Amino acid sequence: MNFDPDLFISYTHIDNQSLSPDQDGWISTFHKALEIRLSQLRGEMPRIWRDRKLQGNDYFSDAIFETLSNAALLISILSPRYLKSEWCMRELQHFCQTAAQSGGLKVGDNKARLFKVVKTYLPRDQHPSEFESFIGYEFFEFDEAGRPQEFDKLYGPALERKFYAKLNDLAYDIHQTLQILEALPGGDRVQGNTVVATPNTFHGKNGVDKTIYLAETSYDLTEARDKIRRELTMAGHRVLPDQPLPFTPNFAQQVREHLAHCVMSIHLVSPQGTRVQGADSPSGQALQQLLAARSQEQIEIAANCRQARGEMTRILWMPPTAQIDETDEFLQTLQRQPDFLSTPIEALKTVIQDRLTQPEPLPDPDSAANGSRKVYLDCDRRDLETADIEPLYDWLEQRFQVVLPDYEASSLSQSEALLKQCEAVLIYHGQASGLWLKRRLLALKKTLYARPKPLLAKAVYVAGPATPTKQGFSDPDMPVIDGLREFNPGLLEPILAPLKGGA
Repeated sequence: MNFDPDLFISYTHIDNQSLSPDQDGWISTFHKALEIRLSQLRGEMPRIWRDRKLQGNDYFSDAIFETLSNAALLISILSPRYLKSEWCMRELQHFCQTAAQSGGLKVGDNKARLFKVVKTYLPRDQHPSEFESFIGYEFFEFDEAGRPQEFDKLYGPALERKFYAKLNDLAYDIHQTLQILEALPGGDRVQGNTVVATPNTFHGKNGVDKTIYLAETSYDLTEARDKIRRELTMAGHRVLPDQPLPFTPNFAQQVREHLAHCVMSIHLVSPQGTRVQGADSPSGQALQQLLAARSQEQIEIAANCRQARGEMTRILWMPPTAQIDETDEFLQTLQRQPDFLSTPIEALKTVIQDRLTQPEPLPDPDSAANGSRKVYLDCDRRDLETADIEPLYDWLEQRFQVVLPDYEASSLSQSEALLKQCEAVLIYHGQASGLWLKRRLLALKKTLYARPKPLLAKAVYVAGPATPTKQGFSDPDMPVIDGLREFNPGLLEPILAPLKGGA
């Protein structure tokens, strides 16, 4: 199948008009940058066609029909004017019709010959029907007032950087799709309206590609989600969902179907919520609440899938600068989950990479023998000489394997090594100083980044002697158990309950 050109850009003339006389139009800038980036990825100049003399009174010539028919891919740059342009609608419809006769619109498992670039905000229900199942590439974001801002250097360096980051995502996906199409003469086949690529076209590092669920998020975390998606895709992994999730009762079923194929689910959470156009209006507030509910539902579905399928891991992440409202019970509960992280995004990427590339730990023979989990009871040596710890230790030992620090080789590195062997950790703060507790908490947080699987449970157990500092102690990343009074197993049971399920 010989295509020429590689790429056809469909756009309206008005979207290429610059607000500044000294600056190229948005479409011209987009075309030039995409051509350069694709040249770098492919090692050769791509053949991109765009009608540079496009005018409102031009006729849809036979030459353009022929170019569209021979194009490998089509980029439609959506805007309010695009929807009103009979010319653009005819280009889109003609490409879809001819593509159905030349191999189909879909290629491989999750690629398409049609790319939707949204330059100017359009409500999703106004997008052409041809794009119903496409997520697309949004070159805009919403500001704090809920107004859309286009990615354009005219509006400052921050939005210019986002323009090039989004364009890089688009260029990489175009590059991958062209690679599939170029492989077609090697014996691939057409099934219905889908071009089926040869097996093993793309792989992750070391020849292992995986499927990861990257949940929908709010607009304030779109840039962070794009960074994660970009790195996962460039490593050869498949990222789901690869099309918009429905606003219907089928939403939950669609999420479960995606998760059934995934080895990991990643959820980026923001207390700020989702900013949408007209966020202060009743309709905007309703949409904002709906998107927040969808985010929460995806987290809960992933938790159920993880419990049913022990091999799937889940990561919950929130920016370290985020402030959680005390009245937000869901987020307050979420941050106590063992797979919750609040780190810089670079640390999050390291955690994801480690969990995707590290081999599964070999089963511990002692644990396999009696079927119990290992709980690391991190305490000071002096605590073992007091009676306060005895009821706690006895209760834990009846249910789990209790691992104590190696006091002969006492060091933070040794503590970290023991932590990695256990499914849960309980930091017992009794006789030791507050500085000891801070060092143990830092060691724990450092160890979480290197674990192939998240801890199933973690907590700080505050015991006697009672001090004002202990009585007021709290930690944003850890549940705190008040053991200053008599031993109460009811405080431990809900926190250690995940140890009774699958790994």
